[in-house]
Amino acid sequence: MNQPKYQISFLGIFFLSLFITSAIFGQDKITLNYADSLVGKSINGEQVREAIGNVSLTHNNVKITCNRVVQFFDQNRAELYGNVKVVQDTLTILAPAGTYFGNESKVVCPSGATLIDPKSTLKANYGVYLFNQDLANFRGNVRITDDRSYTIISDELDYYRSVQKSYARGNVKVVSDSSIIYSDNLVYEKLIGISTATGNVKIESDSTIVTSGKATYFDYEKKSIAEENVRINFLNKNANVYGNYAENYEKKNYSLVKGNARLIQIESGDGKADTTFISSELMESFRNKPEHYIARDSVRVIRNDFLSSSDAAYYFINETGKGGVISLAKDPVVWKEELQVTGDSIYAFFRDDIDDIYVNKSAFAFQSNTAVEGRYDQISGIFMHIGFLQNEINYIQVDTNAASIYFVYDSQRPNGANRSDGEVIKLYFKLKKVDAVKVYGKPKGTYFPENLVNPSELLLLGFRIRTNKPVRFIK
Repeated sequence: MNQPKYQISFLGIFFLSLFITSAIFGQDKITLNYADSLVGKSINGEQVREAIGNVSLTHNNVKITCNRVVQFFDQNRAELYGNVKVVQDTLTILAPAGTYFGNESKVVCPSGATLIDPKSTLKANYGVYLFNQDLANFRGNVRITDDRSYTIISDELDYYRSVQKSYARGNVKVVSDSSIIYSDNLVYEKLIGISTATGNVKIESDSTIVTSGKATYFDYEKKSIAEENVRINFLNKNANVYGNYAENYEKKNYSLVKGNARLIQIESGDGKADTTFISSELMESFRNKPEHYIARDSVRVIRNDFLSSSDAAYYFINETGKGGVISLAKDPVVWKEELQVTGDSIYAFFRDDIDDIYVNKSAFAFQSNTAVEGRYDQISGIFMHIGFLQNEINYIQVDTNAASIYFVYDSQRPNGANRSDGEVIKLYFKLKKVDAVKVYGKPKGTYFPENLVNPSELLLLGFRIRTNKPVRFIK
């Protein structure tokens, strides 16, 4: 059996005897177990010992090996060089060099370090490990990877090994099998699979990108909760939802946004871009077929020159990705240029521009005349259908208790008014004006010559000018 080849000077013998005495009567001193050679010397007036070759040291339950050690006995400190390996139970730290501080039970590795335990690997340009606290502080190109293919990259990271909790700072990037998280700061609690990120947060997944000021990601549920300047980008529909607070469920393809919620969807094709804007206090997104959005509370919708206001809205996207249906409820009103439409519920159908509007119960529509102020062509009934052709009104038809008032013009000059009543009335339009009227079921008509026309009195029951027309928002 080979014996250690100590080359010991007289001074080395003195330090060795001092060390043995301390090991017997003292506590927590770094112990040199083996080396190929050992010499004593003085550094800056302090007596130290240097061991070279196959060095083995212990401190309490920490085992250290390296190529060379300079041990400062009074300071209980050891400078380690070459193939440094520090082991405590299942923990291993590898480094090209380092310093072990016995009084603090810590190792400092200024030239880079790798920490390995059964469930995580941590690497960086600079590393410190405090054994009494099970705490690693690593800096510079930090990378920690766990056994679930979860990797954190950052400028700096504190890792509490006993509870498997990481605090990452600076240019943080977290990569898992289901998402990528970017942020300025992040706390990852591995045991419960939760990441809490703050500062310039971005969470990328298969179908969405969530950005915010802060967010919490639940790895097991594939769920994120975001706050502060939230944006969710739905990648497959070229749509973005903004708000103050959001919950995004990747497994369910569902999102909820609260507080100044806004949807912007852009449809491109045939050299034309159609944009849908929806704002509300609360908005839900259902991305499974049929894909749709539900908006509640102070809802505003803008799609090209179609505008609406209501307390509830449902937006169903066509499976082709072009157009869809907007359903409005709870005191809805629609505007299109000079046309205003109200009713108990309103349904608008789009391909590119508006194709049809259906109104269910208490249907009322009027259109103002741009040349003569205060004159409104009106039509009301229980049900209404407005058909459009090339984005212009083609006809308006009302059913049940139908009534209409439209004004007559002669070369742009007022020339009286007509009132019609019946079961069904259909107004045909040409150049944005009433061109013809058909009345079915007990028709009744009255003509008012111009000298008897008082526009303020020629108003159907339910006439009301709404002033809450939405204004287009940006982002």
